[in-house]
Amino acid sequence: MNKDLLTLIGGTPMVEIRHLNPNPNVKILAKIESQNPGGSIKDRVAVAMIEAAEASGELTRDKIIIEATSGNTGVGLAMVAAIKGYRIKLLMPETASEERKMIMAAYGAELELTPGHLSTDGAIEKAYRYAREEPDKYVLMDQFNNLASIDAHYTGTGLEIWDQTHGAVTHCIMTLGTSGTAMGVAKRLHEMGDVHVTAVEPNAGHKIQGLKNMLESYPPGIYNKAWLDEIVHVDDEVAFETCRRLAREEGLFTGMSSGAAMAGAMQLAERLDTGLVVTIFPDSGERYLSTHLYRQRAASGMNVFDMASGAEKEITITGGLGLYSMGPSLDNPDGLDAWRRVVLLDVLTRQLAARGVPTEAAVGLTDMDDRTLAAARKEHTSRSSFAMQRREDILARAAQMGVTQAIEFPLSTTSNTMSVELCGKLLGKGLAYEKLRSVYFDVFRDKRYGEIGTVDMDKVSGGRTVDLDAYVKDNPLDFTLLKRASLLDLKQGEVLETQWGNVRPSWFLQHAAMALTAMPRTDIIIGSEKHRFPHLENLRAIWSASGRELQAWIVCQQSTDCADQDLASVAEKLGGFHAARFWLLSVASRKPLCASDENLTMWARNWRRIQEGAIALTLALDVNGEDVSEGVRQAVFNLKAGLKAAVSDDLALHHFWPVLFKFVKRVNGWASAGQLNTASARLCLDELLGVDSLLGILDHAQMPLPFSDLPAQVKGLLTDRQKAREEKDFSASDALRNEISKAGFRLEDTSTFPRVFRK
Repeated sequence: MNKDLLTLIGGTPMVEIRHLNPNPNVKILAKIESQNPGGSIKDRVAVAMIEAAEASGELTRDKIIIEATSGNTGVGLAMVAAIKGYRIKLLMPETASEERKMIMAAYGAELELTPGHLSTDGAIEKAYRYAREEPDKYVLMDQFNNLASIDAHYTGTGLEIWDQTHGAVTHCIMTLGTSGTAMGVAKRLHEMGDVHVTAVEPNAGHKIQGLKNMLESYPPGIYNKAWLDEIVHVDDEVAFETCRRLAREEGLFTGMSSGAAMAGAMQLAERLDTGLVVTIFPDSGERYLSTHLYRQRAASGMNVFDMASGAEKEITITGGLGLYSMGPSLDNPDGLDAWRRVVLLDVLTRQLAARGVPTEAAVGLTDMDDRTLAAARKEHTSRSSFAMQRREDILARAAQMGVTQAIEFPLSTTSNTMSVELCGKLLGKGLAYEKLRSVYFDVFRDKRYGEIGTVDMDKVSGGRTVDLDAYVKDNPLDFTLLKRASLLDLKQGEVLETQWGNVRPSWFLQHAAMALTAMPRTDIIIGSEKHRFPHLENLRAIWSASGRELQAWIVCQQSTDCADQDLASVAEKLGGFHAARFWLLSVASRKPLCASDENLTMWARNWRRIQEGAIALTLALDVNGEDVSEGVRQAVFNLKAGLKAAVSDDLALHHFWPVLFKFVKRVNGWASAGQLNTASARLCLDELLGVDSLLGILDHAQMPLPFSDLPAQVKGLLTDRQKAREEKDFSASDALRNEISKAGFRLEDTSTFPRVFRK
């Protein structure tokens, strides 16, 4: 029989990691610290610190234990205090998991929360102030400077690892928080044998609860980097996903820091020939159920501003998503507002696809509307020929703009059958009526009409968008579904022959039918401010009546200072269509897009800096070196985190641009100073290309190829040509340039080695 729970602390088991181990020649063992009675590795530290304070006489019954904590130390201290009969006050950031707060309170601890943005530092500052100002009342455990934190792991955890592996351990890896675990284990294992001890340190700005980046936070006084053989870094998302994999594939329900430790162990195992790696799992997953870590939701983790509700809305995924936008008018295929919608739709589609969300997207092109017919007649060609040619022009422009081929660009005439079926269905439900061979939607029969436009229907006047004298409606607000054909329409055969007569579908019906035909579902539509009312409301009415409900209605503000400008002219001013795409994404979708010469000049300059950064990184791939500095690692982490935050929050890319500009400024600075080598350049370039896979703003045709990536034949020709240039043998140099051109590459000579581009 055990005297009390304190005697059960330590002696935690090890289990072998089988499925997540990337190297069959290496064994990975995980030490499961959640088996301690208080549920974490910090039970060891808690009892050590309290008993040390008792032994020194500092802790007496009339005093209150006080400590700053992010969670687990506080739980351990609260448990030990309860067993020993001490009062305890714990200070912690408000962002700590709710489970750990509740456990501490259940043990009888008094809790005081500090601002979340200050992390544990805010709690430390306040705890130190209380202990300093009221020394007769409080006894500060001060885990960050308390040598008992090291001793607990020197006499316990480290020795257990050695004994449990019978001295066979070759590598040990754990995360850095208070750092007592790493210090104590390293001290013990280095004394016992030749064991390589590695610590996992998160990046600055990380979201892994309980861990510390030593440059970002107050570094613990007990921390000595020299005691460690190596420090590795693990990105937040890698740590979180590793936690989930441990649960799914190993049956181990672990906390955030355990995921980081396991990810580090996997990195380590991959590069070893043989060995026995021990990694420490500090706590279990139950303490993180209120966080995003294990929360199972049918949501995409993406918020968009929904015009219908006037608030941000989280998009829900149930089997995939369908996205739709109105495309350019065929009489104005380079319209700036239309292409702003298309590019935003493309970014949204790319983001969802990258996350593995089944997504279908379409940009509808109306080819039976009045504007298309007028433009075709002006060019003295048939509507169908005009529409097909303009669609080809739009597809070519989409390719120049880097729009993914996953997005369809249907013509509305391909949905004529659906248009007729919709009218029949609406008439059958009493939502539409036929009058003088035209069919109209009766807005007063639809009790929901007006709900997404947030308009007061009593204050809306008819006749604002159409000439009422040309229609014979029951109500001026009713909108057209099928319009009776004119004699000219009839003469040219530009009509649908229906039971209601020869008609043409309205703009609303054409788009509604295209979305229903092109995709099995429509979740998000992207329109422009001019579509806010009644266009989007009319589409909602048709879709709702046919059983299709949308999750969100996104509205882009229109361009300003754009008189006599279209996409082609703007692209010419900016430096190309990729630069134009960048400008179209430059401000929040709910803000007007300024096309003034001054604004275009500024964004052209911004784009060139990004392009130059990508070029500098590409050229640096040929600079030998495998060392990656902390500055480079942190810059890459900041770029990744900045993009994730922006795209998850209403595609707020305007918040990401300062992060990107700072990154390319540093890259260009490193390149100018000759501080980029192959490894650093590859890490930076891969992340920048990852950003571009979502945003599509880099012009890859202007990106030179690194010498190391060229075919052996071309490398030889380049070397010979460089020698000919140095010898001023220009005839031979020109001949070799021609040979390189025949091989499919073009050259751009510089003051040093030429840049090589794929033709």
